[in-house]
Amino acid sequence: MGTRKVSTVIAALSGVALVTAGCVGNAAAEDYPSQPVEIIVPWGAGGSSDVLIRAFAEPLEQALGQSVLVVNRPGGGSAIGAAEAARAQADGYTLLHSSASTFITVPLRQEVNFSAEDFRSVVSLGDQPIVLVANPDTGWESLDDVEADRTLTIATTSVGNVLHLVASNFVDEAGYTSEALPFDSSSETTMAVANGDADLAGVEANIALPQIEAGEVIPLAIATSERLEELPDVPTFAEQGFERSHDRYSRVAVSVPAETPEEVVEVLRAAGEEAMQADSWREYAASTLLQDPAYVGDDFLAQYVPDDMEWTRESFAAAGVEEAAG
Repeated sequence: MGTRKVSTVIAALSGVALVTAGCVGNAAAEDYPSQPVEIIVPWGAGGSSDVLIRAFAEPLEQALGQSVLVVNRPGGGSAIGAAEAARAQADGYTLLHSSASTFITVPLRQEVNFSAEDFRSVVSLGDQPIVLVANPDTGWESLDDVEADRTLTIATTSVGNVLHLVASNFVDEAGYTSEALPFDSSSETTMAVANGDADLAGVEANIALPQIEAGEVIPLAIATSERLEELPDVPTFAEQGFERSHDRYSRVAVSVPAETPEEVVEVLRAAGEEAMQADSWREYAASTLLQDPAYVGDDFLAQYVPDDMEWTRESFAAAGVEEAAG
């Protein structure tokens, strides 16, 4: 489908043209978007999150018929960008690249000026599978092979995020202890394991796959609900009797301030769904092993985040990760 007039999209979604006097207050929404739209990425340029949003922004421009600008606002583990988006006018022109870590890990670890209630999720972009990897020199080929008479080290991009907790939950279930070794990117955590600088790492499957294929790291388990087609010989955590890291993903969505008019949200959702059918996005998703999202629309923030908050707090306690005071 080519570029469409936004007023046509609204009419299709609402079933009627906004022409009555009672709809005068929706005039701005009817004209949406009449200027460029920004997506705030609360991390630096060039990282996997930035690349993902830029891959989505291109077909979103075509669907909206307006420029979509990607704006990087790194800092505070995504807190700075999220706070800026929360303060933005709720008119649909400022969007936020949203992950579970922004609304779960970051608020649990530090005082922030925003919450999930300040936003509503518009489009869920996908779920990234997570694989647990180890150094080949360990001789470990499955979870049952892991043995330790010491504290195991886990390379991670952020203490307390889902990548870290997938690994630390396994270590705790196996009866061992762990400590986190922070790195700047998943590529670095994978290399830390390959170099023997860390024992384990939970890594996005698309990041780990080249090192797995090269034999530089060994995949011990996948945190998905079913095995991956790309890693058919790697069993899930649940298959190996470890339940706490079962069905866990790095999930990604786009959100807007909570007070954004419903008509604007509907336009964004329609455009987002159209963008996700574009060949360029489908090729990108396939190349990065991104799976269809389990939580769509409002469910990402309204359902997934509260449910995962409970899992995260339990995982913090098991891993000895401290929550922020208050």
